Amino acid sequence: MTIVLAAISATALLPSSPARAEKSCYPDSMVGSAPTLHPEGIAYDPTRERFLVGSVKHGTVSIVNLDGSVNTLVSDPALITTMGITVDTPRNRILVVNGDIGIADRTSPQTNGKTAGLGIYDLASGQRIAYVDLGSLDTGHGHFGNDVTVGPDGSAFVTDSVSGAVYEVSLTGAPSILVRDDQLVPVGKGNGANGIVWNPDGFLLVAQSSARALYRVALDGSRTVARVAVDAPIGAPDGLLLDGPSTIQEIDNTSANRVVTLDSTDHWRTATVANSLAWPDPAPTTIARGACGTYVLTGRLDLLLSGKPSDEYRIRRLG
Repeated sequence: MTIVLAAISATALLPSSPARAEKSCYPDSMVGSAPTLHPEGIAYDPTRERFLVGSVKHGTVSIVNLDGSVNTLVSDPALITTMGITVDTPRNRILVVNGDIGIADRTSPQTNGKTAGLGIYDLASGQRIAYVDLGSLDTGHGHFGNDVTVGPDGSAFVTDSVSGAVYEVSLTGAPSILVRDDQLVPVGKGNGANGIVWNPDGFLLVAQSSARALYRVALDGSRTVARVAVDAPIGAPDGLLLDGPSTIQEIDNTSANRVVTLDSTDHWRTATVANSLAWPDPAPTTIARGACGTYVLTGRLDLLLSGKPSDEYRIRRLG
């Protein structure tokens, strides 16, 4: 276990707010351009009224401008591939998951397939508050940090797509393994535990991509991991978005290219597919709600993973 805390000056402890951008909305469909950015994760920053995206290739977090250009907010040498991002507005933090699948600028034999970490950054400045090495909690498995959600007390929950773990990082930065379950490890090729959301009824929902399933992880003493019984196929779920306690939207990251809406009436012991929407952009990964609607990110990982890096990424409004 490794926790690295950044030195913070007295002035840094004072409340701060980034310059507020002129209030306006993104286009319904936007093709952005940034040198081989290939973002996988997206989150909305209400203080700037802008989306933030990561970078599979460069390990950065960037602010998305209305014209599709980006400005780098977080640039930390510890980050290799930035995956899931969550904006924790009440605490002025950005939570960023770090992983390595061997295609990033900073990949190495020592980190490829062995990296799961959580970077914590000041929302206003992008400066590091802490970096938590989660993979060191379990040296017996490979690792790939994927997504993060935050609870009301500031605890962060991070998925590991290789080891089948869900980690918990307290507000003070203390990490632990909440669960490690064989149900969450990859089935054949692909990722295991992927997207994650905290449900206000007191549990986590975790996408299991290669098993094509959704799991409910209890946050009581039992820490039970139970598959949600769904009435129809949901594909390979990637990013999740909570829309109230009883509804989620998930990205089906298969050739079907869908946004699937799931409803539950029994606290996610079972669920029904309420809607399935074919998505026009290739290889969508994640979804986030902004001031002007819900948007889906396509980082053109289909091109990067096929050896054809691109400067293009797309954000499209849902509905």
